[in-house]
Amino acid sequence: MQKETIDKKDRIRKEVLKRRNDLSSDKISEKSRLIFEKLLGLPEYIEASSILIYASMKSEVLTDDIIVSALDNGKKIYCPKCIDTDNGRMVFIRIHGISDLKSGYKGIREPEYRDESEVFKASDENVLVIVPGVAFDRSGNRIGYKGGYYDRFLSNNPELKTLAFAFEEQLVEEIPVEDHDIPVQKVLYA
Repeated sequence: MQKETIDKKDRIRKEVLKRRNDLSSDKISEKSRLIFEKLLGLPEYIEASSILIYASMKSEVLTDDIIVSALDNGKKIYCPKCIDTDNGRMVFIRIHGISDLKSGYKGIREPEYRDESEVFKASDENVLVIVPGVAFDRSGNRIGYKGGYYDRFLSNNPELKTLAFAFEEQLVEEIPVEDHDIPVQKVLYA
């Protein structure tokens, strides 16, 4: 059963990545702007004092404008940094601008580790996690890039609010789930 689920996820990942990669840069920009506008009206975003967000790459929903806007609005922004690729572990490091992001693991833009005070630690503040992914269903189940980084992080921080961005081309009827998979609470799409 598990091999069948993994194979099905791999097929969905491949098909959805092709659809997403076939989008023109103009279409990616246009849809990303629509998602950004939806985000600005969400209570989860408005109330968040800290946002944990990926730095977009390739054909993902663009996040740079969201990061800049959130920083301008006084929110603390943290981006992921891979710290243990063998075990799929990451930490979130506070950034103060897009220029804090450098090419890191597999070419992903990530912040440089400066000191422990910049690493996100769960607290009572209102935190929103923007989770990346390849494919999503309307129940919030997702297929990522196969590292399990976010599933591990979210299983250790179940109290955090979660949200994902997607293009309509990334939505599928149903995502097969495994025991370790953590769905997001909401998917914003355009």
